[in-house]
Amino acid sequence: MDKNNSIDAESPLFLYDQVKIRIKEMIATGELAPGTKLPNEKELCDTFETSRITIRRALKELENEGVIEIIHGKGTFVKSIKQQLHILNLKGFTEGLAIGEQHFTKEVLVKKVETADEELMEIFKRNEPFEVLKLIRLIKDENALFSVDYAYLPTDIYPGISEKVKDNVSTFKLIHDVYGIKFRKAKKDIEVTKPTQEVSTLLEIAKVEPVIQIRKVISEENDVPVHYSKYYLKAESVNFFIDIDMSEDD
Repeated sequence: MDKNNSIDAESPLFLYDQVKIRIKEMIATGELAPGTKLPNEKELCDTFETSRITIRRALKELENEGVIEIIHGKGTFVKSIKQQLHILNLKGFTEGLAIGEQHFTKEVLVKKVETADEELMEIFKRNEPFEVLKLIRLIKDENALFSVDYAYLPTDIYPGISEKVKDNVSTFKLIHDVYGIKFRKAKKDIEVTKPTQEVSTLLEIAKVEPVIQIRKVISEENDVPVHYSKYYLKAESVNFFIDIDMSEDD
């Protein structure tokens, strides 16, 4: 943190309010990104040239306002912004997020055609071997890694799709706009679990940190599965919500 953050003893604002304002400014400008660990109390005292009492009061109020979180034994962190994910959405992953002005990027890590295993044969209700395009993609918000997505698309349903899938291209739009397939039914399984070694490496988290695993099978008319995905979200980064119209005709 910049040493030129000392507070003004002549200001009409309380000293702790000045510290609060300066920390909020650093968050707003990106100097302190969500998830960033703040310096310890002594370092903050040196930075703002004030007492521990002032720093503790400022941090306590920032915590009460939901700006930071104090994790005992680990430190004080800028609170991450949780994305809102609708449980019932049938759209593509990022299209279903209530993200406002938040900008997401999708990076394709793996794109290969392989023969479906027994699990995929069961999921897609097939009795004979078939080929699928396997995609592994990293999804990032403006500040950090957010999710890793594993998707499986039968190549006999989507011929040539491998050439069409690129970074930041929505498979949801490809399926609808290019292949003319309409989703009619979706089944989701949601589970809080520990990440595999691969997922923990891709999301840059410890293997003991919880992730939310979502398995989704989407079918078109006649209950024919046309899309299967399994994605992992950082548990600290997302809230789920549901919005149902309960109105009834008189």
